[in-house]
Amino acid sequence: LQLPAYLGFFAGKRSVPILTAFAAVVAGIGLSLVWPPFGQAIDRFSRWAASENPAIAFALYGVVERSLIPFGLHHIWNVPFFFEVGQYLEPGTGKLIRGEIYRFTAGDPTAGNLAGGYLFKMWGLPAAALAIWRTARPENRAKVGGIMISAALTSFLTGITEPIEFSFLFVAPLLYGIHALLAGAAYFTAIELGIRHSTTFSHGLIDYVVLFPNSSRGLWLLVLGPCWALMYFALFRTLILRRDLKTPGRELEDVTAAAPAATDDSMAARLVAAFGGASNIQSLDACITRLRVELKDVSRASAEALRGLGAAGVVQVGGGMQAIFGTRSENLKTDMEEYMRSGGAVATPEHQGRAAALLSALGGAGNVARVEPCALTRLRVELRDSRAVDESALEAAGASGVLRISDSVMHVVVGESAAATAAALNREPR
Repeated sequence: LQLPAYLGFFAGKRSVPILTAFAAVVAGIGLSLVWPPFGQAIDRFSRWAASENPAIAFALYGVVERSLIPFGLHHIWNVPFFFEVGQYLEPGTGKLIRGEIYRFTAGDPTAGNLAGGYLFKMWGLPAAALAIWRTARPENRAKVGGIMISAALTSFLTGITEPIEFSFLFVAPLLYGIHALLAGAAYFTAIELGIRHSTTFSHGLIDYVVLFPNSSRGLWLLVLGPCWALMYFALFRTLILRRDLKTPGRELEDVTAAAPAATDDSMAARLVAAFGGASNIQSLDACITRLRVELKDVSRASAEALRGLGAAGVVQVGGGMQAIFGTRSENLKTDMEEYMRSGGAVATPEHQGRAAALLSALGGAGNVARVEPCALTRLRVELRDSRAVDESALEAAGASGVLRISDSVMHVVVGESAAATAAALNREPR
């Protein structure tokens, strides 16, 4: 921002916080006029959901929450129910407590409307996973069984359901629609039967045991649960077979795309390869169940390769991809970061072709003693005879600069793909 000379002190970068402060004041005044009707509507909905018709409210909650999971927006929907719905005055302190989770742990007898989540997370979805396993083609059943049983145990113990849900979400959306409706029905049924229970995280066995002392009629969940499991198993098995839904293991030819060639056989190397190589990864993050990767070019990543590495599902979001690996996601992210930080890279066919040209320009395989990446964008090359190097050929091969460090060592500037190019050069026979 350019200002007159007498205001020059406030120009440039200093203008940003100043303008932001004024903009915030204007936005605050506007919101003070616009927000009250929304706040009142949320308050009315909170009272209705907590006391007037909780069965319908939480049935709606269940259907919408499951429907938002593919987009990762369910956390936004959870907030008003978890932390705003209902009010409870804590005896003795007179403290006003809001939200299903807080009211339940504080002892509010009207809380516990989230009990239905245990029916489909501990019982329903694990049964659906078993149905997917049992309906897989015989030759694929062992492989699918390993994946589905692991996902079922994860859902039963922790309530993390995405590894199961994403296994059929895209190939059989009909099943997912039925699952969303059954989730809503689970909340409705539990409330109508007077079952009171809650969650700290996601309706797994751990939550069930920890919060059981505060529950009311909580043992009924162990009676209804197997019934819910039978219903899920029967519905999923029947629909998969009658409609020939291509759930995991039912493809006519179960061929999983291989990840591009990696420089080693570690899981981290293969994941980096599946995302298009280290040079294609802009940022890497993970939540409880997903690897979240921002990419330079999404087309270079392979969703099929990620599924082949164990991803229950792959979602493209803007300029990035999310791969659902369940509770392994955080550890996989750490492994990938360490792999890339240590110079690990993926040698794609593009890098292999470039490596061949660079090797020729460096005087051939016999003239190169050692190659390693350095300074992020350079190759450090140890040569047997530096006079054999053709710098014009290096430039033609994609090098943007050459620095002669000594008679036998030179740095070749190749850009952000230095690690991958070094990996490709080291794979060339010498």
